Amino acid sequence: MRQVSTTTTKQPTFSAREKDSIAYFFLRLQNTFGISKMLAVYPDEKSIALARREYGKFICNMKRQEINELFDLVHEQRQIGSDNFLFPDIDAILGLKRQVKPQASYHRLYEPKYLSEKQVKEQRQRNVSNLQKLKQQLDMA
Repeated sequence: MRQVSTTTTKQPTFSAREKDSIAYFFLRLQNTFGISKMLAVYPDEKSIALARREYGKFICNMKRQEINELFDLVHEQRQIGSDNFLFPDIDAILGLKRQVKPQASYHRLYEPKYLSEKQVKEQRQRNVSNLQKLKQQLDMA
């Protein structure tokens, strides 16, 4: 019989920056919903630790700025009376991230990198030498 899934007892490991993002997310979660609603959903430290472990993989790649923007959206939803945000629901909060799609890189304005005069001169010299090598390889020199 083939095994469909496996479980592991090894906990996921996060870098210091990823741990900071997760901790910041839960700090904003508690600040937004208050201690009493957090205790209603997560009554003890163990349940919070389990939630951090469960949702950490979704939160760890977010920067603080993204987390701030996400909780700004939560505040907007709560102000218009959305029933999704009466209690801390991490799935609903992370779902807001999907609704607001970041601008694709090909839609952003092109901002050219400007090289210093020294860098331009070095690049031109490399280009000239590479062109000479190419001409030699093609017997055009």
